[in-house]
Amino acid sequence: MSDWGKGVINDIGWGQGANNDIGWGSIYDKSNSGETLLSGGGIDPQAQAQITRIQNAGGTIEDANVINEDIKFLKSIGLFNNLKYAVDPRAGITERVDGSDTFASKIFDYSGSDADTDNLQGSEQPKKGILNGITSLDFDGVDDSLTDEDTVSFLAGQEMFSLAVYAQDFDNSSILGMVVDKFSPNNGGKVFGTNGGNIVIFSSSVDSTSYQDVQIIASGTSDTSNTIKGFINGVQKVSGSSDTEYIGKSLGRIRDGVSGFYAKAQFQKNWDFDALPTDSQKDAITDYLQAQFNITF
Repeated sequence: MSDWGKGVINDIGWGQGANNDIGWGSIYDKSNSGETLLSGGGIDPQAQAQITRIQNAGGTIEDANVINEDIKFLKSIGLFNNLKYAVDPRAGITERVDGSDTFASKIFDYSGSDADTDNLQGSEQPKKGILNGITSLDFDGVDDSLTDEDTVSFLAGQEMFSLAVYAQDFDNSSILGMVVDKFSPNNGGKVFGTNGGNIVIFSSSVDSTSYQDVQIIASGTSDTSNTIKGFINGVQKVSGSSDTEYIGKSLGRIRDGVSGFYAKAQFQKNWDFDALPTDSQKDAITDYLQAQFNITF
């Protein structure tokens, strides 16, 4: 097995102004109909459809280029048709302003599944923050969470590839504080978070000592034989077998509504796919997200 995370040529040119045909980071405009249109051209029609949907639902899009570039990138490596969930606070949230702070009552899914994840309780909504110069949602580890109970499901024995970009304060998270978790009636699940201070990736644990409050790309795969593999920054850390499901979505807390285990974390992105990536696809994704979020490893 090749190491995921080895250097590859980044053909997308994320952040490289000379190669970016849509003008990444440039100001986007409003049409007369109120739709966001990216300046510089090159808007993907499925990206525009999501931008319009989010705005029509009252969402605030900080940077529409996130949606456009992500969709174009995933199409370029052949994984967009397998994308089932995609959220990033820059790509659409419902904002609630309280004094100088901005909170998210909803984060919008731009995969095409429309699996938006929310929390109507103002005191339990994550605050908009900054991690390594990029917008994050900051979960307080006390009662913040966003939940969608049943829109996107991955059953046991179904291929799944999931990743998340975040930094977790393991010392101040609950013992089972999950940054990303499924919502399901059983006790197992494909998750990213902590268990007793260790990093949990798809039900397997990694020593978190080196990752306390460190921005990482966590990812996991599960195949038709329920073999799971967990990666940090593209490098495999764990493997095992777990006959578990993934039903719905919970950000900031474990799926079990009774236990109330919360994560203190800064969350930036989550993608779920219903297919296993090739090594070249994994390498390309690692390079793409490392450049997008200014991650050094």
